Amino acid sequence: MKNSNIFFGESCKAQFANIIYKHLMKREWFTNTDVMVEYLDKKSANELQYSVTKCENYTQLKKAFNELKTALTDRIGAGCIEEKGNNRDKSFRYTGSNPDPLRDMRNAMVIKNINKYWQFCQNSAGFFPTSWLEYFFQDCEDLLEIKKNKREGKQILASSLDRMLTNIELLPFLYEAIIKKQVLSIDYKPYDEEERNLTFHPHFLKEFNGRWHLLGHADGQTPENGYNIALDRICSRPRELYKIAFKPAPKGFYNEYFKNIVGVTHTKDKEGNPYHAEAVHIRAHSHYIFKLTDTKRIHPSQEVSIQFGEHEDGKYGEFVIHVELNNEFIGRILQMGDGLEVVSPENIRKIFADRIENMHRLYANRKEGAD
Repeated sequence: MKNSNIFFGESCKAQFANIIYKHLMKREWFTNTDVMVEYLDKKSANELQYSVTKCENYTQLKKAFNELKTALTDRIGAGCIEEKGNNRDKSFRYTGSNPDPLRDMRNAMVIKNINKYWQFCQNSAGFFPTSWLEYFFQDCEDLLEIKKNKREGKQILASSLDRMLTNIELLPFLYEAIIKKQVLSIDYKPYDEEERNLTFHPHFLKEFNGRWHLLGHADGQTPENGYNIALDRICSRPRELYKIAFKPAPKGFYNEYFKNIVGVTHTKDKEGNPYHAEAVHIRAHSHYIFKLTDTKRIHPSQEVSIQFGEHEDGKYGEFVIHVELNNEFIGRILQMGDGLEVVSPENIRKIFADRIENMHRLYANRKEGAD
């Protein structure tokens, strides 16, 4: 059935209707060009490639304007929109007495959007750890409905990631600490190290491969920002510290922090020098692995450098990825077995070769022992 509310939906006509109505309610002169500039997210008419009448979707702009005129006329009578100029450069201005005559239609749109969001929350419960749901929907009928749908097998979205990670129930608490800029006292025990107490300024939560990490500033520790705490290594519930000023991360720090890595860690070589991002060339030895790696990208920088096919030295395709070496990157490549091969640079290739040789030695020794 056709929707009678012009503001509903994501169609270009609905977007035009919202833009036009916003201009009208300002009670200032505007043109169709102004509407098109905003629709195309341009700064001015000078950035339009064509005149407004030749722009794509101009007919939808005209339809939206005509339907708005009809709706306004039905509500407050004719003559509520003043016009001046010729057809090529006509301007419009709203002159009606009602400051928001189509408010009910726009409110109905908001309500519909809220209902869509509510339905999404109901259906996507399988994506979120239980602690998120318990925290953000506590004392709400929504939580009861979500649990009921799961019991009755009506849940239609889910994640394959394990949601039973140790300390995952701390997620809402840590999220709130970041929002409130709350300094925390955290008892933390890295693998094979002594337990330590950290005065921690939380900045960022990141999930990778089913494991959650809290990143921030730890007083007296390095690095200054991006100190990485795995949630499952926290020894007890963190305590809030109120007498210490919060130290935020520099603006844009975490965009740069994650830019050139897979996962969450920056690592160093045997001499203690940090790895720098470089172009790593990776060869796929089957069409299936090539397409899988192409569609399930290892890193945002990934690009196809050689299309899959028959070449002088074999059948393959290649990618180039601009990343720093770390264990997460190594794991993603080795996960594909003999389907992927690191071709260059040579120092990175040798690290992979050594890992594979060590793995082979483990399996070979086990076989010899069994014999």
